[in-house]
Amino acid sequence: MNTFLLLILIVIFGFLSFHFINQKLQKRLLYLTGLEFLFIGIFIGEPFINFLNGIFNIKLPILLDSEGLLQLKPIIATILGAVGFSVGLQFRIKELFNYSIEHFKLAVNDIILTTISMSGLSFFLMYYLFQNILSIENIITNSLIIGISASTFSNGVLESIQSKFEVSGTNFNTLQRISKINNFLAITFLGLMFTIFHKGQTSGIHITPVEWFVLNIVLGLIIGFLFFVFLEREENENKLLVALLGIIIFSSGTAYYMNFSPLFLNLLAGFVIGNVIKSKDILVSVFKKLEHPFYVIILIYAGAIIRIDNFWIFFAGLFLYILIRVVIKYFNGWLSYHSCFDKNKFSPRIGLGLNTQGIIAITMMVNFQQVYDNPLTNTLFAVIITAVLINEILSTKLTKDLLIDLSEIK
Repeated sequence: MNTFLLLILIVIFGFLSFHFINQKLQKRLLYLTGLEFLFIGIFIGEPFINFLNGIFNIKLPILLDSEGLLQLKPIIATILGAVGFSVGLQFRIKELFNYSIEHFKLAVNDIILTTISMSGLSFFLMYYLFQNILSIENIITNSLIIGISASTFSNGVLESIQSKFEVSGTNFNTLQRISKINNFLAITFLGLMFTIFHKGQTSGIHITPVEWFVLNIVLGLIIGFLFFVFLEREENENKLLVALLGIIIFSSGTAYYMNFSPLFLNLLAGFVIGNVIKSKDILVSVFKKLEHPFYVIILIYAGAIIRIDNFWIFFAGLFLYILIRVVIKYFNGWLSYHSCFDKNKFSPRIGLGLNTQGIIAITMMVNFQQVYDNPLTNTLFAVIITAVLINEILSTKLTKDLLIDLSEIK
């Protein structure tokens, strides 16, 4: 099947599922819509189809083969950019003045401690177990992506709970607020990793990691200001939509060509636009129309490229990732509470509500898989994508039970 025809069918399917299936189920059941598309990607991907063909001695067609996935790479880079743009667009400096120091402390503690702890433990494990097949740079980049992806915090679970229950209280408000800070910093760390361990040719020109990082920032800010110059007072939704797509495609294409992170480059562009343009609220509403089909594509793509090279390593890594992350997140909440002056902002058990990861972690892993290739890339990708799915289910219960115990769900 033609790859672009398949992509159009996926988008159409995404719209239909969102309007006629997912919304109705979301009203009846407390679950997160979207992650089911991971399974669709797995079922139409080459590994699963080859597995079925080998077991039953049949010849099922492969809808998304290696060639098709390769053709989709630039499109996927654009969708990654759209996710980064959305995070940057909603990160408003003006809103930060309404946050207390306790909110900042919890968010910063959570992302820094999670990144350092998960990355450090991963480094020692991989250095001890896989130093014969991995270079020291591979071990560092693998460890960093484990830590950075683990540090993400999505508010999808909070929105899901809020849609079904009457929720109010300081802990719920705190969890809602820190997700913006957390994800902004997490994507920034990812962009920093892409520049420190930059892949690609520079035509004989030596560029330091600091210069790569500065170049990222300059490009992102310039792209954002160009959008502002041309559409400062524009309020027509159609024009804004076309301009929005154009800016994301351009910046994502630039990042894809230069092996930067489209997430980070678009994060900066979205940050500039969200803080300077007058029609930013219209932009957010326009972008909401694109979110679901974009997420459908990225989830199906992520499912289709999952490869498990070694099941023992996969299951051991999955167990350790989930267990250690839950413990670290709980400890982060406990430590932040006991280091705060105002104990009324959140409970010492708030770490139970920090477990959700969401689409940000998935896009990070897709971005990582596109650029960094080593013997453990496929296994890491499978471990973290599966962990995100399990954590979304687990965190729904943990967060709901926490808010019930704190009398914030009526």
